[in-house]
Amino acid sequence: MMPLERPPVVEEASLGRYLGVLRDRKWWIIASVVLLVAVAGWRSLVVAVPTYNATSSILRQNSSLDQALFDTQIFKLRDPQRDLQTGSQLIKVGTVAEMVKKDLGSPRSVGQLRGMVMATPNLDTDIIGITAFSTDPAEAAAVANSFATQFILYRQAADRAALAQARVRVEQELAGMTEAERASQRGVVLSQKSEELGILESMQTGGFEVVQVAGVPGSPSSPRPVRSAILALAAGLFMGGLLAFGVDFLDRRIKTTDTLEKEFGLPVLATIPRIPRIRVPEVNAPSNGAVGFSDQSPHFVESFRTLRSNLKYFEFDRQIRTIAITSGLPGEGKTLTTVNLAVSLALSGARVAVIEADLRRPMLHRYLRLSNGAGVSNVLAGAHTLGQVMQRARIDQQGVVNFRSEQDPSRRLERNLLCLTSGPLPPNPAELIGSQQMKTLIDDVAALADYVLIDTPPVLVVADALSLVALVDAVIVCARLNSSKIDEAREARTLLQRTGAHTLGLVAGGRRERGRRHRDRYGYYVSERTIEQSAAAGGQPGRPIQPSRSV
Repeated sequence: MMPLERPPVVEEASLGRYLGVLRDRKWWIIASVVLLVAVAGWRSLVVAVPTYNATSSILRQNSSLDQALFDTQIFKLRDPQRDLQTGSQLIKVGTVAEMVKKDLGSPRSVGQLRGMVMATPNLDTDIIGITAFSTDPAEAAAVANSFATQFILYRQAADRAALAQARVRVEQELAGMTEAERASQRGVVLSQKSEELGILESMQTGGFEVVQVAGVPGSPSSPRPVRSAILALAAGLFMGGLLAFGVDFLDRRIKTTDTLEKEFGLPVLATIPRIPRIRVPEVNAPSNGAVGFSDQSPHFVESFRTLRSNLKYFEFDRQIRTIAITSGLPGEGKTLTTVNLAVSLALSGARVAVIEADLRRPMLHRYLRLSNGAGVSNVLAGAHTLGQVMQRARIDQQGVVNFRSEQDPSRRLERNLLCLTSGPLPPNPAELIGSQQMKTLIDDVAALADYVLIDTPPVLVVADALSLVALVDAVIVCARLNSSKIDEAREARTLLQRTGAHTLGLVAGGRRERGRRHRDRYGYYVSERTIEQSAAAGGQPGRPIQPSRSV
């Protein structure tokens, strides 16, 4: 039977996915918000100098006195909006700024005066707003009014100069005529035009008029700490979100079971919750809880019941008795999975044997609190027989490894957990693991138990585990969410595929527990207060306590 495989998983962009990224990377967002708000506050309250602004307004005139008085149009506006835009640009030209400097007697340079002013046209009302900024409110008002006035004078002078030039040319032509020519119709018309141009020249207003004089502002326009803080908050949220998604995109760690299944091409058989207080017990240390953890974790044990149940689905046409449990790298939970799956199988009534095949960094004897004086290495070297090194790790009815079974027979479980520790570390572990003696050892242990679980070294560190996959019925791969990386998963998958391993699936450790209140309702979580209450009432420490209905 081939291992169950799921079709490739396509990670769709969904609201839940985005919210998950923001939740997992919230500290990037918080840091961005705090930093930008702090900088904005520092600039507003400490660094920034109060700045005042004052605004005057000028209106573009639409009247055509030349056409109304003399039935002729001297200055024809092709596009009023364009003329308004042009006027707003001419306000800040150097000539106008020089006129303002002279008008105010300002010690500022022309460039500084131009930098103090902003002209904003309003195309719907034909109004140009002239706003001046300064640390002195009186100066801001004076500069705004002077730019408005001097701009109108500048336009007025330009229009008058154009009319004066035309009048001079007419007068020059009249001066060159004789008396008879002046009396002719042409001479009369030129004389009339000269008078009209003179009148129009004196009537020029520059096409704009002041409609609002800037007053002296009573309060600064900047800084505004509240507004700056709000803008910094919005910018911090935006930048923090970008950072969160950027870091998540660059982060090669596997964060979801969907990604894990996609990279390995295998189904996840069980997800193991993340327990923050993981410890490696010392030999002969007392045990009060799930193996490898400092407190009883019923929802953790429930995950291994799920793993135990899922193994049954692979046995309907093929008996699976020997299972190698491995991982890509150290620290991904292979030993914890081996021990706790063995305990779960033993509690279901099966006879289970565990073999420590990691002859480089063995940990099995420490988790089961067994002696490691002799073990696998001694049997493979021919120094001991299997019967001489096989040990029993007795467990009680709650799955707790029990070292006081001889003194406390009431807690003894008839079916014991057989264990073959590593023994002394050999100088040639790879050769021993890949030898014919190892195959014989596995077959001999399989004759004594219903299930044989083999704790192997990581496949990406040494090749020992790859030598074992051909000797067992199935392989289970352990990975750790938010720790195992995509590239490592792909490499481990390639190695296992090359060896032809019958890989059943994955055990995903490090699952983040959310929704604890639902487990409380079904008795999957026991609070410290509940344990203390039970102990005070005579309950036995180390056993699961059923919470009261009020919990």
